[in-house]
Amino acid sequence: MSKIERQIELQASELHVREAGDGKKGRTVEGYAMLFGVRSVNLTPWSQEREVYEIMERGCITPDLLQRSDVVLTAFHNNQLILGRWRKGVGTLSLEIDARGLKIRCTLAETATADELLSAIERGDISGMSFAFTADEEDNENGVSYERTDEQTEDGKVVWLRHVKRVTGLYDVTIAGHPAYEQTTIEAREIDEAIKRSCGETDEERKAREAKEAEEAAAKAKAEEEAKAEEEAKAEEERKAREAKEAEEKAKAEEEAKAKAEAEEQAKREAQQRHMVARAHLQRQQEEESLFIN
Repeated sequence: MSKIERQIELQASELHVREAGDGKKGRTVEGYAMLFGVRSVNLTPWSQEREVYEIMERGCITPDLLQRSDVVLTAFHNNQLILGRWRKGVGTLSLEIDARGLKIRCTLAETATADELLSAIERGDISGMSFAFTADEEDNENGVSYERTDEQTEDGKVVWLRHVKRVTGLYDVTIAGHPAYEQTTIEAREIDEAIKRSCGETDEERKAREAKEAEEAAAKAKAEEEAKAEEEAKAEEERKAREAKEAEEKAKAEEEAKAKAEAEEQAKREAQQRHMVARAHLQRQQEEESLFIN
């Protein structure tokens, strides 16, 4: 079973920043990462004959599953930006199952990344939330089942529903910064195979699906390459700034050391000069006393 990711639109997720009671800017975000009984977007946009919508059935996630899960809250699908964590019932991330779905709550740390995210949520720049999970595709009774409805789209496509009755694993929740509906190539193949077992696939559908998979793979590779280039450029900029600062500090230290050495040398010369003047004065006194005695 591969990991599946689903996104919840901002309005449906009710993602928001809670107001702080003391008049300060709130740092607690909350919203729904999963909604029960709500249709997803079309999972098979490549198909010319059908549309498939997923429904997370009420009860698909149980309190027992949550107590066994290790779930992280991330930002922008970046696993390096961990905002909170639920580890078998404890941690900085709170997960709660209610009548609507899976609700999350997390008080973000006082970091620059968290500040940017809070501002983006308040401005409405965030598109929603998504969650990653696994389900048993082989168990049609208790895991995942497909239903062919009597509905048809305006262009004559048959509407199918994919019912997720039991989630076997919950892994992460992310606050999404773009409206794209995340779906992996592996997941597309699994859904396609499950649908084929129920109603088959035409050559046209297969070609359309494969073309879409290739396009998504290329887009993903490009995004990863751009992200890597951006990280490398940032690292290079930080390195240059660090080296410039070190060079500046070194030059300053050398200048201070030089000034200190010159001051010490000057003080030494002045001390020697005072000593010579004192000796000459003492010698004159001795000579004057000797003449007076004689």
